[in-house]
Amino acid sequence: MEKLLKKMQKKENIYLNSSCYKQIFFIIIIFSGCLTAGTHGSIRSYKFPATKYELQRAVENVFAKKNNIYEDTIAHYIIDITNGKSDTIFSDYYNDGNRYVTLNIEFGSEKNNYVFQYSGDKEYWDTSKISFISVAYAYDKKGSGGSAAKGDFTWYNPSLKKKLIQVFESEFINELDKELGKKHID
Repeated sequence: MEKLLKKMQKKENIYLNSSCYKQIFFIIIIFSGCLTAGTHGSIRSYKFPATKYELQRAVENVFAKKNNIYEDTIAHYIIDITNGKSDTIFSDYYNDGNRYVTLNIEFGSEKNNYVFQYSGDKEYWDTSKISFISVAYAYDKKGSGGSAAKGDFTWYNPSLKKKLIQVFESEFINELDKELGKKHID
């Protein structure tokens, strides 16, 4: 009888321990979802030995000089209806030209779309002698792609990410290097 009670106690302890682990695992999953919500991550970042404003000027010059690289100027808008009245609100969060820039790169029969951001905030931009461009979203002409944080680029199938980044670097980053007269830092 004593042996049976000890066996039952062991089973109960194992059940309690596994139940506890399940609860802890569930809590971790919930919090990790909360902590990462709303972020796009970074597909690839580039560091430049220039201020943000020098880099921004170089980006604008590349747009002006290269026919196959151009800023996406489509205005995104929301129609707000309140008390029977409608109002159009323009939202260019991912294409404000200051923090985020949306651009298209055409090469051959391909056309890729990218959204990059200038990393940092205004205080950093005003004081730092280096700046970063971080690719937030990248899509090919079929609309395949996305962001790093949403799992659109998997570790087990890196070919799409590699293809999109190769084009971004050869067509855009290399042009920025020429425009700045300085090579980006890997």
